[in-house]
Amino acid sequence: MNLDDNQENRVPVQEIKTAEIAALIKEALEKMSVDSSVSVEQNVQGFTFNISSPDSNLLIGQRGANLHALQTLIHNIAYKKYGPTNRFILDVDDYKKKREWYLRETAKKAVEQLKRTGRPVALEPMLPHDRRVIHAFLSADFDFETESIGEEPNRRIVIKPKEKGF
Repeated sequence: MNLDDNQENRVPVQEIKTAEIAALIKEALEKMSVDSSVSVEQNVQGFTFNISSPDSNLLIGQRGANLHALQTLIHNIAYKKYGPTNRFILDVDDYKKKREWYLRETAKKAVEQLKRTGRPVALEPMLPHDRRVIHAFLSADFDFETESIGEEPNRRIVIKPKEKGF
């Protein structure tokens, strides 16, 4: 066996694991009797595996709870099968992208309400990953601060004016 031949036939580790993870997702969905296709896209956050399915509402669940659980399951199976992998995200019919846009718009409207009234604004109860999106989005605004209050499943964000200090 020639060493050069072996190197020419090698596929970068990222591509091998990406293909294996896409196959793992497809296999898991088939076992759940869900008709689907899986596409992969590389972005600054790593890889996004987007699932397209006529059963997208079932896969997403209420406020993305099923999708979050499916992502956790696939991460754990991929880790056990392949060891450490590149960071990846599961999405269904671009739900997470659309949800993030909705959460940012909700935060903008809440900030506008706060500017009009001068009073803190409490948002609807949210799952932890949704709250993180809003905390991160508003963290660059020096006039406002966010705080999570309450207990799960009713934990919510309150947006309030920053207290002026020294």
